Amino acid sequence: MRAVIIGDSTHNTLSVVRSLGEAKIPQLLLLVCNHDVCFVKHSKYLKYDNCYVVSTLDECLPLLERISKEGDQQTLITTFDAAAEWVDNREPQLSQWFRTPCRGKRLGNLFNKAEQCKLAKKCGFDVPYSFIYHRANNLPETIKHFPLILKPLVSTGGTKGDIHICNSNEDFKNALAENSNCDHFLIQEFIDKDFEVDAIGVVTDDSVIMGGGVRKYRHWPKVIGAGAFGLFQKIDTYEINTESINEFLTISGYHGPFSIEFIHSKNGKYYFMEVNFRNEGLAYVSTCAGANLHALYMDSSKGINWKQFKKTYLMNYSIDFLYVIDGSISMWRWIKDLCKTRCFINMSFSDSQPVIEHYKEKLKSKFGCAC
Repeated sequence: MRAVIIGDSTHNTLSVVRSLGEAKIPQLLLLVCNHDVCFVKHSKYLKYDNCYVVSTLDECLPLLERISKEGDQQTLITTFDAAAEWVDNREPQLSQWFRTPCRGKRLGNLFNKAEQCKLAKKCGFDVPYSFIYHRANNLPETIKHFPLILKPLVSTGGTKGDIHICNSNEDFKNALAENSNCDHFLIQEFIDKDFEVDAIGVVTDDSVIMGGGVRKYRHWPKVIGAGAFGLFQKIDTYEINTESINEFLTISGYHGPFSIEFIHSKNGKYYFMEVNFRNEGLAYVSTCAGANLHALYMDSSKGINWKQFKKTYLMNYSIDFLYVIDGSISMWRWIKDLCKTRCFINMSFSDSQPVIEHYKEKLKSKFGCAC
């Protein structure tokens, strides 16, 4: 039994590496990057010749073929969208070597956000009004539904910089006029939100298991950015339709760690936004809360004792501190939030070397010293 992770240099990868490491589950990482900006390879769980660094995803294939001969019961896990799509495109071949996310089948067009929204609606979720726009087409003369959010139709087809909130036709046209390599967009009604919830779970061979949900109190960049500070609680704390989650994931045929993003509107509804068919950085908070989903996925005997589950605050202190710098919150308020945080997305007290290497690099860049 071994997890074979295809990951990039982000907290998404450190999340699964740490969860598996704490459960003492064997793992091997194919780290896809030109520069290890998050110093993932310095994790204490990657010190025994179980990390290969490659520049491109295609370099993984010969490595995977060789790794497949090293033993049975090896499971592929991905941590970034491009890797998830790369594996999905090669499911028939890879499923002969490993236990793959779709067990030889394919997600196919479910990486497309519009297709996700169609399936979500069929499964009973509330979904914002949306339509697809191709850059090659003429711009609509007028759009009646404002405000709108403009984002890449497929995550790998654009960047965070391609996400725009538009309050008028002029905003919409200006957003599309910006320099971008994204050609296909999903345009959605922008929900007047109260807060966002990131529902975190895993699909095993037997069932869909929800670790809980992160209520995001702060984001950076504000409104559309990544979670900077939030609270992880059991999923039944929220009025999210878990039957719809089960149906959606069952129909998709996916197995492994996932997350679903919801917006809770000011009118009291939870709106489905999208599913991430891969591991994400916030998933480590489930492990910190007492529900190690990654370990359970790899080994069904690693059951979760829900009596020991505890609600857990999480923070990415590097980006959350920007709220203090721009005056949005006081230093005292931020310190109080910092003190009650028990899961740091960009740091682990039990696996500290990646963050130590990060600050050593910053010192070298600033002072040119040989740290």
